[in-house]
Amino acid sequence: MKKALVVLLVLTCLSAAAFADMAARPAITYGGEITYGVIGNSSQTADGWTNGEVNFTLPVDANNIIVLGLGGWQTLPTMSSGTYGSTSSPLSSAANIELMYGRTDIGGVLGIDKMMVDPVVYGGWGVFDLPAYGVTEYGTERVAAVGIDGWNLNGDNANGIFGNEAGHGYGIMALDTKVMGLVDIVLATSGSAFTQANQEALLGGYGGVGPVSFEIGWTLRSTAKGYVPVGLQYATSFGDIGLTVMGNLLADLNSTAYTVWSVGGKVTYQIFRVDAALISYYTAAFNQAFELTGDLEAAFTPNVAIVISPFLNFDSHATDTFDTLEAFLKFTFGAANVKFGYLYMANGLNDRNAGNDYAPATNGKEGGIWLQTDFNF
Repeated sequence: MKKALVVLLVLTCLSAAAFADMAARPAITYGGEITYGVIGNSSQTADGWTNGEVNFTLPVDANNIIVLGLGGWQTLPTMSSGTYGSTSSPLSSAANIELMYGRTDIGGVLGIDKMMVDPVVYGGWGVFDLPAYGVTEYGTERVAAVGIDGWNLNGDNANGIFGNEAGHGYGIMALDTKVMGLVDIVLATSGSAFTQANQEALLGGYGGVGPVSFEIGWTLRSTAKGYVPVGLQYATSFGDIGLTVMGNLLADLNSTAYTVWSVGGKVTYQIFRVDAALISYYTAAFNQAFELTGDLEAAFTPNVAIVISPFLNFDSHATDTFDTLEAFLKFTFGAANVKFGYLYMANGLNDRNAGNDYAPATNGKEGGIWLQTDFNF
């Protein structure tokens, strides 16, 4: 009997210690977005997923975390692609690991003064960009927000530090060191950095002083000499008025010399927002051209807003200057919102077909009326 009581006491103590350890650890956090919508006109209608991902942050200790991102919204089944109402693929085949990495705060581990130097190491699967400086909903002006990821001359997804970009993940190691709380120095490399083809590496810096934010770097981006991204942004406010101006440059150091740039600004006043950005790009024939995008937004109440986003193309060889228009009403209900709008696409010769920023562009680029639900968590 005494032995049984001793065993029970020991088990009770071990269980209490285990629960205490679990309680002492930081909780697992998560976040993500699920977005589904339908779009159609008189000739073609379709449904589609604009987003579908969830990211988990698992704390190991005070200075180490593991991040796991699950996605696969590109392969989620839709009604319009099925036969007689059946789905085109089983849901179980749609889940992919889009993001998986570990993060170690070396400054915390070593107990050094983080106000002076705070190095952080990343390692795993994902993409690594310098920050994004942009003002519009389309965001194509963020040409300097580059790094190690899938990319083209006419825009970048600009995911930030170890973001996830569907279909273009890499195995990456990175050291991000904050100095004096003002500037971060980044050194990142992928598994192809030392090969003769498809090299991916990044050396750069970003930071801010008061209302000014800046970035500058160098990235190979599968070329011999690489590219130099430079970005500058100024953001301030005067009472009810908010002002942001920015500029980006991506200089090509190779013989091709496909350098692109952008400039833009944003003004907010109470319920209104107006922004615009002028962006240079290269056509399919590798001639430089220019495009302009912007937004008009009015938030009539905390739950109702209207957004109008035109996209203009100034390529002299394009059929249409007025390339794309996306306009919608947004109804917000806490973490969820419903959007109802119209997407116009010119679809002429050499048109940009900028397409959707919110609407599901799944009906053969024809546009039309669309309805979408979006849930952020």
